[in-house]
Amino acid sequence: MKFVVLTDTHFVARGRRIYGLDPAERLRAAIGCINRDHPEIAFVIVTGDLAHWGEDAAYEALAEVLGELRALTILLMGNHDKRDGFARYFPGVPRDADGFVQTMQVFDAATVVTLDTLNEAAPNHEGLLCDARLAFLEHALTSAPTDRPLLLFQHHPPFDTGLRYMDTIRLANPEAEWEVIARTRRPDYLFMGHLHRPIAGVWRGIPFHIQRALAHQVAFDLVTEGHIPGSHEAPDYAHVSVEGDRIVIHQRSFLYDGPLFSLHDKAALERAEF
Repeated sequence: MKFVVLTDTHFVARGRRIYGLDPAERLRAAIGCINRDHPEIAFVIVTGDLAHWGEDAAYEALAEVLGELRALTILLMGNHDKRDGFARYFPGVPRDADGFVQTMQVFDAATVVTLDTLNEAAPNHEGLLCDARLAFLEHALTSAPTDRPLLLFQHHPPFDTGLRYMDTIRLANPEAEWEVIARTRRPDYLFMGHLHRPIAGVWRGIPFHIQRALAHQVAFDLVTEGHIPGSHEAPDYAHVSVEGDRIVIHQRSFLYDGPLFSLHDKAALERAEF
């Protein structure tokens, strides 16, 4: 099974920009590459912060652009989202029995579990897994087939990464999530967004991948506190393959328009300029 991961689209109303960038333009560029180069994928998953201010006009614009995508789309909630506005323009997206935007989907090669970590009542942007969402997670981990990998997706990381300000707005109750995992089943891979940086590692034995944002980025800065340092670093998406005994993640810089050449080409090796 192959799929693509996008995150943090931060859509605004049609024609508007955010931090000098047009999220619709960037998403269209990504979709163009995905439609052209990855016809084999099972789905595209967007791990939250779909809209920047959560307004209806942003979700309307997002629904229009995502309509150009040929693959199945799986959408998560992030801290900038609003569930009611989202539901008005994405009425077909399934919710659990308590109204949270989270699901378990069983594919031939893997089980995909998505969590809704949005806390609309939070005074800042930290995430939360309430009792109902933890119960959903427990049921998913205990009922998922054991003969294939289990991939867990959520917006907020449950751990610190060294990005000073972002670490203050991660998941607020990580120990509650870990307690559920510890007594049920450890996911084979954990995918997240929120941090607007490409970060990989292992959390308590679980390998994780944090996807770079589609919109503006958080700068690589492990010192600054009190505000979020931003940048216009180029975005990318992740192309993930789940096959047999391996999970392989490739990052695709879809806005790159520079030269392509053979590294075996001696003329290219000695060329001063392209």
